[in-house]
Amino acid sequence: MRLKKLYFFYFRYILRNKLYLCASITFILLLGTRIIIYMNTWFAQENYGDLPAEIVIITQIVSILYIVYFYQSFSNELKFGVHTFFVDGYKIILEKLTALLLVHLSLQIMLLLIVYMTFTAVYIFVGIEFSSIYVSLFRFLIDYMFFPLLFTCFIGLIIALIFGANKVSIFFIIIVWFLSGVINQEVFSSFFETVGANDWKNLLSIGPNSIYSVYQSYIGFNVDSGLELKLLAWFLLLISILLVSSLKWTILQREKKIILSIVTGLIIGCIGFGFLSVHKNSLAFNSVDEMKETERYEELHSVDTNLHYKIHTYDITIDGDDVRTEIEFDHTATNSPSFQLYYAYPVQKVMVDGTKVSYAREGDIIHINSGTDKFKKITFYYKLTDTALIPYSKNSTILLANHGWYPKKNCKHIFEKDAYLGTVQRTNDVKVNEAYYFTLTADDVLFTNIDSAGRNYKGKTSGLSLIKGEGNQLKYKNYDIVYPADWPNMPKRIEEVTNRLESILSEIYILAPMKVNALPSKLVFMNNTTPNLINNDHLVYSTNGSTLAINDEEVMKDFERNLKESS
Repeated sequence: MRLKKLYFFYFRYILRNKLYLCASITFILLLGTRIIIYMNTWFAQENYGDLPAEIVIITQIVSILYIVYFYQSFSNELKFGVHTFFVDGYKIILEKLTALLLVHLSLQIMLLLIVYMTFTAVYIFVGIEFSSIYVSLFRFLIDYMFFPLLFTCFIGLIIALIFGANKVSIFFIIIVWFLSGVINQEVFSSFFETVGANDWKNLLSIGPNSIYSVYQSYIGFNVDSGLELKLLAWFLLLISILLVSSLKWTILQREKKIILSIVTGLIIGCIGFGFLSVHKNSLAFNSVDEMKETERYEELHSVDTNLHYKIHTYDITIDGDDVRTEIEFDHTATNSPSFQLYYAYPVQKVMVDGTKVSYAREGDIIHINSGTDKFKKITFYYKLTDTALIPYSKNSTILLANHGWYPKKNCKHIFEKDAYLGTVQRTNDVKVNEAYYFTLTADDVLFTNIDSAGRNYKGKTSGLSLIKGEGNQLKYKNYDIVYPADWPNMPKRIEEVTNRLESILSEIYILAPMKVNALPSKLVFMNNTTPNLINNDHLVYSTNGSTLAINDEEVMKDFERNLKESS
């Protein structure tokens, strides 16, 4: 009953407090200003997936105002020491702390909804279609705005409990705000540029890897279960510090024992969530992991392979992370066949005509000891894993035909060092003059270049591509088109884009031989650094990070050059 009264008392008090109201109104005004500036900056015209990144700096700016408010509010209460006049004085302190936290939680939920509705209105206004991007936007705001602002209450109260009204507390407020803010990966870039996604040092930051890039085509926003487990670890840690800081106001020994036992449980939970977080972080947005993987490929050398066989069919089943790929052969003439399979995918076992056999791996090449040169089937059992170069989760991934995500007849690694560019480049190994029958069984597929038959997909193609994640589909004439969820007004733009692509392909084919002589019927557009891929039945075209619309003249000027390079 007393907690309820305290809640309403603090709710009314905070709503009349100039500093708290100033912080909240400043947040909204800064957000509105940043959106207007963003929308009117020519070089970021349509980079709407990264628009919510504006929230990160605003959260950092406003958070210090909330910290100062809660510090001043509670340090003043402790200075007057009204709770000392009651037998259950310590209980009163805990109830006051709880009431303040609950009021701040309630008001931050309101602010979260206002900000979410603002971004939603902007997205609708610019023409972004309703899809899962609106759900993941809300999740992004919870992770990078709501929780960091919620933590400001804990920080202010903890400093008030430790230092009281001592002036030195201002110094600690600035230090804690500076060290724990959501932009600390930018402020301390020299430290975090060596921290991988699965490094324990990653627990020291609750901000994004980059405050400029928070969205990738089909992968979605830079949010994952690892980040949310880290936020829970921070939440439990802050509660523990808050309770420990309040111990000097305990009156009874029993109170102290209860608090210490609670803190012990919270610390165990904090360590547990932290441990899980380190192993659940996505590598999609981490440049350190990308650099390490690139360096690994630079050290790989060519491998001797044995490709004396002819593949007839593939039967691929994806169940969560587990993949079963059965290959049937037309003929074989080797007892040690080699295949290309991405090195990061751990192979559990390989079966040749129902018998388990041994194998050896060299980079992206796997050698099978079949024991006979007259085998009919080879079945691979392996797991898809998340890497920086080929991000993967159960709900979002881009597995293109040249990604080596299933065993292929190929003698090259997926990435090889380009002597001219001095870095690794993806090898374009999809041969249009070879085709195989594919059967694919998978859930939540956004795109694949073979025909759908319920949960199964069947068809004949030279290479299989699979995309899961945030994206939209569009049917135009005889084209099946897939494009990122943050691209606006595509139904109005697709005619101009396809007409230009058709025209350019026709012109190129007249002048020089190409893999294909017409625009494929399945088109995939994206906006990342994935190299373009063209095949008989599908085209994957990337605008390579351009912030302009796909039908912008500057973007369409690159069509010819990019299509030539991909052919």
